[in-house]
Amino acid sequence: MTYVSVREAFLHLDSDYDGFIQVEDILRHFKPEDNIDYYDLKKLMTDKDSKHVGKIGYTDFSRWLGGCIHQTSGFYFRHDSIKNPDFEQAEMRQAKKVNTEDVKAIIASNLGNN
Repeated sequence: MTYVSVREAFLHLDSDYDGFIQVEDILRHFKPEDNIDYYDLKKLMTDKDSKHVGKIGYTDFSRWLGGCIHQTSGFYFRHDSIKNPDFEQAEMRQAKKVNTEDVKAIIASNLGNN
């Protein structure tokens, strides 16, 4: 699966649509041979969760993994128009698409399973 927005990735991972991503939601994307320890992932998610309860809402998810999906971009103002077509076209060419494997790799690297 390829994600082009943080929202899309969050909704895909939130399997029960309760507005939170829990350990089980992430583990369903890993295979047993990936050796992801439930308790290590739970601790990582508790650390990334601003309320420290072990389930991640959209804001915490965006803060944690959003940078790999949406690169921060600046705004270039042109005094002769409201829109900046050159910038918008360049931004679309540079848009980074991230797939499930990329998100899994980030989570695994946070757990030290490189």
